[in-house]
Amino acid sequence: MKKIYTLTSILLVSLSFGQTPISLIGVNVPYTESFDGMGSTETSYLPGWTAINSVNGTTLAMQLSDGNTSAGNVYNIGTTTSSSEDRAFGSLADAMVIPAFGAVFQNNTGSVVSKVSIQTRMEQWKQSGNASVNETVAFYYSTDATSLSTGNWTAVSTLNLNEKLTAANTNLAVNGNLASNYTNITTIISGLNWADGTNMWIKWVDTNDAGANGMYAIENFIISVNQVLGLKKNAIEGLNMYPNPVAKGTLYITSNSSEAKSVTIYDVLGKQVLNAKTANGAVNVSNLKAGSYIAKITEDGKTDTKKLIIQ
Repeated sequence: MKKIYTLTSILLVSLSFGQTPISLIGVNVPYTESFDGMGSTETSYLPGWTAINSVNGTTLAMQLSDGNTSAGNVYNIGTTTSSSEDRAFGSLADAMVIPAFGAVFQNNTGSVVSKVSIQTRMEQWKQSGNASVNETVAFYYSTDATSLSTGNWTAVSTLNLNEKLTAANTNLAVNGNLASNYTNITTIISGLNWADGTNMWIKWVDTNDAGANGMYAIENFIISVNQVLGLKKNAIEGLNMYPNPVAKGTLYITSNSSEAKSVTIYDVLGKQVLNAKTANGAVNVSNLKAGSYIAKITEDGKTDTKKLIIQ
């Protein structure tokens, strides 16, 4: 029988504040993360991602592993062979460290988001030592959290990282890149009321199961906004952005107000590529490569988003 997992062990103290949110900028514009960018030596978290010890809420110092690890922690995981740049991000729990790992996303679509899709691949990199327990690293999301240990969380069991090698009991390392050791998972989270400009946190919470624990990770993570509750009307009166497309390196932004405007520009992957403030309406975009972007404009506490084309 599988165990029932709760959040009662998670304290409301954490050092994971201050994460820079990953921006989601439009419907069906996905954010993707393979974790390969960590390489075989990186122990720093990728932007927007973090992990804590659920026992005391402190941020974990990520370590490297190929599955030959028994200490509870969060890991940059992969083989030590020539394919070592193929990485995954995951955890192993013990009595002292019960990891929770995840990320924070910001809704910059310009609308209230009602539905998102998430898909990833669960990779098992170490067998458990107890075949009588089917281990699970449970998934949760929150639209009011400010870290991995605050806020109200909703469980989504279809995104749980469920033990693949349920009959194994030798606690040996395995290669999570092999099809026999991974499972592709996907789901759509609906019924959201995720306001524009606010954050949503996601996390997977490990558990210290009886016996030696297995190691479970995520790879090829994709999140995408599927549906919004209608496009909002312009909050900034008389907002105008020109020329669009931009061909000569300067973008002009005007409105009915003479107030200074903050301008943040994101690429199609949600990465912030420019952040500026303008009092005269001119924004230098000459360093941006040709392509499509989303411009988020804030004036006197009001925010609007517009699509921007650079030629």
